[in-house]
Amino acid sequence: MTRRSFLFSALAAQSAPKPHVLLINTDDQRFDTIAALGNPEIKTPTLDALVRRGFVFSNLYSQGGMIPAMCLPSRTMLMTGRSVFHIPGRNDKPPEGLKFLAKAFEAAGYRTFHHGKRGNTYLPASEVFQTKVYSQEGKDARAEQSERHADQVIQWIEASGAQPFFIYLAPPVPHDPRLAPKQFAAMYDPATITLPRNYMPEHPFDNGELKIRDEMLAAFPRKPDEMRRHLADYYATITGFDHHLGRVFEALRKKGIEQNTIILFTSDQGLAVGGRHGLMGKQNLYEHFKSPLILAGPGIRNGRSTALAHMHDLFPTLCDLAGVAVPAGVEGLSLAPVIRGRSAKVREYAFAVYKDIQRMVRGERWKLIWYPKAARFQLFDVIDDPWELRDRSESHPKILLKMKRVLAEQQRKYEDNAAPIVSV
Repeated sequence: MTRRSFLFSALAAQSAPKPHVLLINTDDQRFDTIAALGNPEIKTPTLDALVRRGFVFSNLYSQGGMIPAMCLPSRTMLMTGRSVFHIPGRNDKPPEGLKFLAKAFEAAGYRTFHHGKRGNTYLPASEVFQTKVYSQEGKDARAEQSERHADQVIQWIEASGAQPFFIYLAPPVPHDPRLAPKQFAAMYDPATITLPRNYMPEHPFDNGELKIRDEMLAAFPRKPDEMRRHLADYYATITGFDHHLGRVFEALRKKGIEQNTIILFTSDQGLAVGGRHGLMGKQNLYEHFKSPLILAGPGIRNGRSTALAHMHDLFPTLCDLAGVAVPAGVEGLSLAPVIRGRSAKVREYAFAVYKDIQRMVRGERWKLIWYPKAARFQLFDVIDDPWELRDRSESHPKILLKMKRVLAEQQRKYEDNAAPIVSV
């Protein structure tokens, strides 16, 4: 490249408009609830189209939390870029040095807009958005909330000027109560819904907290017909939001900015609804805990990756993709090198916790779940056994020992003082 062409390229890069950013974070949506990602029973045409043009990560984990409402720590990790034991609690004052995603984009010249549940994220992280619209709570209004969320985001997009924007859209679906408008509920007949391969009437042992709120949403033992009904309602709310998300994307197209908008779609975490392992909720660390992750927009190629990722990695990833400086103190690792094809992975292991009663570590193939109070381990080959039906802890003692050591290392790395370091 000649000096003249180099200078021309540099000037062109400087003059290129900054990309807009649309971050969508649904509530309790499991990673496998998108038709284009292998679920033939759910209808998600908007997300399917996003998959076809975007980049998909299949192994995104929240690091869990120390409270049953796991959505709160997950979203706090996303908004601060910090790991599970370094985030503030719901009522804590912001500790010194804490940085917020919205502020990072505001400092780079972005207008910021938040639409979501007021209490679903660490409140100071929501309050720093320049414009805030909080969801209307109440069961009577829940069925129409996807539409209202979309309406208000569309209005904001239509009124936006040339200044780049950062929108955080956090609808309260498919969290229970799973109420969908009739047109979407009618798409799913519970009698035709397939139960998951790891459906069980009851969890095979006491995992430390089997009578928590989410688990009480269905009777014990889990009955197939009731589980199918819960899945039908779950799918209907997702399809309803997918429809209204399509309206938001159409607003970007009409505005002429779709091609210059980075879209990131994810959820705070998944859950076991449908009787996976005899469970219903998110207070456990099986694979159904994973979130979907789809990215599309300028500089993002079409592709898929099995690289391990954490929720707090999304903060630096969005900054990296948008050309925004990552603030000091952010612990997450940008996934941009994987998206750009420069690296196959950024992490060797994923680590997650639930209170002081469960710990998880996963590598590329092997996953260990530890129940400290029950003195019990589960070891799964998640490549050969993605439904986690065959515990290998007794048949593979050497791998069990290795994964125990890895778990102990991860506990030390993340300063896990809420449970004892696993003994090896």
